[in-house]
Amino acid sequence: MLPPKGVWVTNEIAKFDPAKGFAEKLRASTALRSFGGACSIAAAAVVLTAGTAFAQSSKSSAGTTSVRSAPISVTATRTPMKAFNVPGQVTVKGAEQIENEIPASLDDLFDDIPGVTSFGGPRRTGEVPTIRGFSGPDVIVTLDGARQNFVSGHDGRAFIDPAFIGEAEIVRGSSSSLYGSGGTGGVIALRTLTADDLLKGDETVGGRVGLSYRSGNDEFAQRLVGAWRPDDMTDITGGIVRRKSEDVRLGNDVKLDAEDDILSGFLRGEFKENESTGIRLGWNRFRNDAREPNNGQAAAGTLADKNVDSETFTAGVFFSPANNPLLDAEVNAYRTTSRVDETNLTGTQANQLQERKLTTFGLSADNTSNFVLADNADLALTVGFDYYREDAEGALNGGVRGGVVTGDQQFYGFFAQTAFSFYDIFGLDGSEFTLTPGVRYDNFDSKDTVGNKTSDNQLSPKITAQFAPVEWGFVYGSYAEAFRAPRLDELFATGTHFPVFSPTGQFAGTNQFIPNTALEPQSTDTWEFGAGVELTDLFSEDDVFQAKLGHYSINGENFLSTEVIQTANLTTPQFAPFPPGFTCLITAPAGTALACGGTTQVVNIPDAELDGFELEASYDSSRFRVALAGSTMDTENKATGNPIGVEQPDQITADLRLKLPEIDSFIGWQSTFADSHDGGTVTANDRDSYNIHEVYARWRAEEGALAGFSVGVTAENLFDEEYQRVAADTLEEGRSVLVDVSYRIGW
Repeated sequence: MLPPKGVWVTNEIAKFDPAKGFAEKLRASTALRSFGGACSIAAAAVVLTAGTAFAQSSKSSAGTTSVRSAPISVTATRTPMKAFNVPGQVTVKGAEQIENEIPASLDDLFDDIPGVTSFGGPRRTGEVPTIRGFSGPDVIVTLDGARQNFVSGHDGRAFIDPAFIGEAEIVRGSSSSLYGSGGTGGVIALRTLTADDLLKGDETVGGRVGLSYRSGNDEFAQRLVGAWRPDDMTDITGGIVRRKSEDVRLGNDVKLDAEDDILSGFLRGEFKENESTGIRLGWNRFRNDAREPNNGQAAAGTLADKNVDSETFTAGVFFSPANNPLLDAEVNAYRTTSRVDETNLTGTQANQLQERKLTTFGLSADNTSNFVLADNADLALTVGFDYYREDAEGALNGGVRGGVVTGDQQFYGFFAQTAFSFYDIFGLDGSEFTLTPGVRYDNFDSKDTVGNKTSDNQLSPKITAQFAPVEWGFVYGSYAEAFRAPRLDELFATGTHFPVFSPTGQFAGTNQFIPNTALEPQSTDTWEFGAGVELTDLFSEDDVFQAKLGHYSINGENFLSTEVIQTANLTTPQFAPFPPGFTCLITAPAGTALACGGTTQVVNIPDAELDGFELEASYDSSRFRVALAGSTMDTENKATGNPIGVEQPDQITADLRLKLPEIDSFIGWQSTFADSHDGGTVTANDRDSYNIHEVYARWRAEEGALAGFSVGVTAENLFDEEYQRVAADTLEEGRSVLVDVSYRIGW
């Protein structure tokens, strides 16, 4: 039986015996099952030459046991189900997998997930996650259910230390039918550590301490996390992390200005009245005193002292009595405050304080009711609502800051989803067909302090069908509509975007923001089809082969895009003081007065198309693991023919791991091959192909005098590749060696 929805689900709840196979039924409320057929066989044929592992050892990463745990997805359908069986592309990483990766930032979690990456350069504050070419506010990021909505032009997207993450679920594709605005790209749902992630067996107290060093940015990190579980009804965890790093060494051996001094902490508790009723409380704090260019994504620029501060409070109640199939409910509230204060150290704005702050308050509730329609049919109905309010503030030395609007936005939405499940279809024993229609209504209002206002609403339907003629394979298809509402900074922006200077330092004018209150919400229609196959006991008693291949096709309307228009009258035509990708046009005869000005405005792109394939596959046994993640992506502004968003190159990531349970260890090699990228008429967005490689080794003593000790070594970008990602203004980090030592104790 699956746990109540109100309880955070970990990879440990779906343990199974490989002798029985992976395909034991999870008849959860809105579970959309496994399925197969001709598409499955075709996918298997493709994947046999390629292959990301979903199955992990439940005892140790070295694979010293044949009992495995199937990662569980909660976010994709709002109900627990095996991640591999979700009718769409979703990846779940559990606590053990995340610990083994030893991530220094969120970007480290995405490097083996197809269609997902970060852009913005190698500085931690500049990293922005992107899914299928969508980024920023087009990707929903949550922490323990709380939206992380902070969006800045150049200062990152979410500020969370990865050492506290107990589970990361990445849903790729249209998600507005369940989550509203921002669901055009997908959802990144992060959960902090629980006692189940840190304690073993009957342990009631425990934790781990760790030290690490990364050579690429001279980062020293110390972390301490702990858990207390005095009884089955109480779960308390907490931790603290300190990171200090220096300049980043790039692949061309150039040092990139970047200094971080980070202190993070978290505390969460779950208190149950019984197995199905309880409350959950959480707190997370991230603070970084950084020294880097004002634009954290640029190769160079005006240096600034930055204070990055983000804090999240969460509270929730869950109620799911075992004897009442009509109740599986939860109510959650949260408050997140994120701010970046910058003081320029040089330039014309030296010693001026630039402030940006966003406070988000949210409240949500949902319930799933289960009905038995017949011996071979059941129904699950999920209904709920979400409300959240964003209060934004911007200032420059206490006055108006260009492009950063002070105001607020309010969103509320109601949704309903029905899952019809039919079993033993056409007399096929073990077969299953699921049809899941859903719809959400959202209303949103925006206003600034000057009195400008806009309001709008959106309907987001979705329907998914899934058929599993056999227990080891499935096919699926879906149609969904998604949207993203314009932000305050897109609707009401005013003031100076950037000043313009001649080569001799003479002030030549400014580029000014122009508001656009006529902006329409960005919307997409998505068709998605795919197939999956899962086979066990192929070559040994405990091996597992999984493969999932999907194709998506997206038609977009009213894409929100920044349009920078720059004109100039110059006596010195060699002058080009603009950001990469923009040109100052020469429009006046030589000898006229020096002047250069322009405008920046967010506009709607009427018509756009995106499509691509995504593949995750793996073969996992007690001795070795082979995994492959691949993706293609093609985007087009139909008016210009140029790519839109953050189109990523075709890419394959392969991982080969040898497990050495005799010495509680494993070693591996991971390689990423990325094709070249054509930026269209904007040649500054062209990128060369690149290959990057990583080798790693982990040792974790399970028994004996050294039990609890762990050592990890990783060499990233092993051959010091000089490469640059799409939409990044700087090269990426060169070779970096990571050494990590940790110790776990519990009693």
